[in-house]
Amino acid sequence: MDISVMTGRSPRSSGQGRQQQDENVDMGGGALGNHVRSQVDTYPSYEENGRLYHGFRRGMYMYPCDENEQDRLDLFHRVLCVARREILHSPNIKIPSSIPRGLSSIHDQGPRILDLGCGTGIWAIDIAKKYPHAYVLGIDLAPMQPSNRPPNCEFQSPRDFESPWLLGENSWDFIHLQMGCGSVSNWPNLYNKVYAHLKPGTGYFEQVEIDFEPFSVSGTPNEHLIEWYRALKVATDKAMRPIAFNRSMKHTLKEAGFVDVKQQVEGLPLNEWPEDPTEKLVGKWYNLAYSESALTLLQGPLTRISGLPPERIQDLANRAITQAYDKRVQAWNHLQVYTARKPR
Repeated sequence: MDISVMTGRSPRSSGQGRQQQDENVDMGGGALGNHVRSQVDTYPSYEENGRLYHGFRRGMYMYPCDENEQDRLDLFHRVLCVARREILHSPNIKIPSSIPRGLSSIHDQGPRILDLGCGTGIWAIDIAKKYPHAYVLGIDLAPMQPSNRPPNCEFQSPRDFESPWLLGENSWDFIHLQMGCGSVSNWPNLYNKVYAHLKPGTGYFEQVEIDFEPFSVSGTPNEHLIEWYRALKVATDKAMRPIAFNRSMKHTLKEAGFVDVKQQVEGLPLNEWPEDPTEKLVGKWYNLAYSESALTLLQGPLTRISGLPPERIQDLANRAITQAYDKRVQAWNHLQVYTARKPR
């Protein structure tokens, strides 16, 4: 499967093995590159379940980092773009349109956009192209970002966004998190850090999540989809990094101090069963993404936490994929989008 062709992306050049920037780089209050301390230590990847996993914070993140995983992440980015009608962020988030007159450095004075858990960097690169006057920084545990990127886009990896930040408080116009469920152990703590780093009055946070709990039209079977979801939920809950969508997220954002907290919910059909052409297209892409993810999402959690044998995990995935392909099964997941603003 060549996802780079299917999604219209140029093939990536992997960041694996390149020199990494230090996890505690201070990017606040100066030009990009100030206080950057390079490190020559690398974190060798390791093999598990026939897949390659990154060595930084070994075992904490339960999903692989190999080429197949990078393709899968890019595929989900395509799903989200199609489902959101090709927008990269919610319309209520306003990015300043230019660098203030008389100033030349995007790093110091232009709009600043931070992408948490940037994965392959595909969203960060797209947003950097959309706003060439902005500075875009993506951070991630795994060094899987391409070296070929826009000049206004930087990546720091390996970096754990649940560790303390030194990224310049009150300095970011927009902080973005996409598909963080399954990676975060303490949501209130993360939201507090996001809040502290946004500009007062104008800084926005957006979180985009897929709620994998299956829903279906009454009378259509979805028992294998439910079985798959429950197995994944139980394991990730035990690992203290639940993949289950947090339904108190809106309240937690408000508790952190955010205002104008808004929630948007869209359906993600698991195949092409809808009659509406747009929903059918979303279902086509999402069916492919789900099929490529069913085994990948189970392997780490169910072997490490639940102790299930590989053949049992494969069977759970296969049955869910088969049911997702069946157009008689009118099932869907939910796409959840939250936006929140930091007050003055």
